[in-house]
Amino acid sequence: MSIIKTLISVVLFLLLPGLLTPSCNSNRGQLIPYVRVDIYLLLYADLADLGIGNSKLIQGGVNGIVLYRESDFEFYAYDRTCTLWPKHDEAVVEDPTFFGVFECPDCGSTYLLMNGGEPNSGPARHALVQYKTSLSGDVLHISN
Repeated sequence: MSIIKTLISVVLFLLLPGLLTPSCNSNRGQLIPYVRVDIYLLLYADLADLGIGNSKLIQGGVNGIVLYRESDFEFYAYDRTCTLWPKHDEAVVEDPTFFGVFECPDCGSTYLLMNGGEPNSGPARHALVQYKTSLSGDVLHISN
C-alpha cells in the first residue's frame, strides 16, 4: 500500500507543476507582467480633449496606457505593451497613417483599438491587455 502512495505522490509531484504553469497559448494577460492600475480621470477636465473615436496616452500599466473613447460615455483602456512579449518589451505607438491603429516599433505588429485591441498584422497573436473602465458621474475609473 505504501508503494502505491509513493507512486501517486511521485506522479502528482511531476504532473502538478505542468498543469499549473500557463502554456504559450494561454491568456495574453499572463504574458504581460501584472502592474496594479487604479486611475481616476475627470471627464470634463482630464478628458475634455478626447473626442469620440480618438485615443489618448496616459501614465500607468507596464509601458503606459492608451485610452480609447468609443462614444460619449464608453471608454476602453489598453496596456501599451506589445503582446509578443516576452520576446521583447516594447510599447506600441500610434500609427500616423492609420486612425485607431497602434504599432510595435520592434516587431511591426499592429493593433486595432476599435476592435478590442486585437492584432491586425505582424507576429503578435494576442490582443493588447485590456483594463476595466467604469464611469460614475463625471469620473472615469481605470483599474484591473
